[in-house]
Amino acid sequence: MNNADLIVATLKKAGITHGFGIPSGNVLPLMEAMRTGGIEFVLTAHEGSAGFAADVMGRQTGKPGFCIATLGPGATNLATGVGNAWLDRSPMIAITCNLNTEQQGRRIQMWIDHHQLFKPITKASYALNFDNVADTLSKAISLALSEPMGPVHIDLPEDVALAAAQKSVADFVPLTSINDSGSRIRKSCGQNSIVSKTPSGCYWGECLASERILFDPELHRKMVNTFHDNNNGQRDSG
Repeated sequence: MNNADLIVATLKKAGITHGFGIPSGNVLPLMEAMRTGGIEFVLTAHEGSAGFAADVMGRQTGKPGFCIATLGPGATNLATGVGNAWLDRSPMIAITCNLNTEQQGRRIQMWIDHHQLFKPITKASYALNFDNVADTLSKAISLALSEPMGPVHIDLPEDVALAAAQKSVADFVPLTSINDSGSRIRKSCGQNSIVSKTPSGCYWGECLASERILFDPELHRKMVNTFHDNNNGQRDSG
């Protein structure tokens, strides 16, 4: 098993079934590992489309969406879809397939610092080397699934992808969770409250038709909006 096989096996363990992207020389080791490892490669017309598809896949399934791009302009194209996942709080693993390790920083053609590109629009940007593949993949998946969910970028040099794996598939669990947010609101409002989750991931609680509590998982705090009856029997916000 090489590192590309290990990556695919780890992603498959996380529930990922499809990867979106465009073929390129540096991408081929990962594509071959996907072919043999049971993750379907979906060809898109543009790397940005791959990012958007992975964003939607993450939102629909609750598993990390998976997208792939080559270095340089492939990475900059991919960044549009990754940025959308960042704003939508969609779990995602975005992999850029880079040059061999010894060539990085020594070529001008198609060269760009991928980590500086993705740092503002991801929860983290990791560089894989010959020794850290299993641990980094586990950390990346855990982070992508941790609340607030979001994209994680991984940079994969071609020689690292083809090298023999040093470890087996690692386990991963979300680092934080707000699955109990609804119960927290219900505790604040009372058991007869109505609790619902907004599309943005916040939790609304309506308390005895007089008070509404909004729990923002990103800020880890609740915001209260109280309503009062006016003379016409309608409620005004206070």
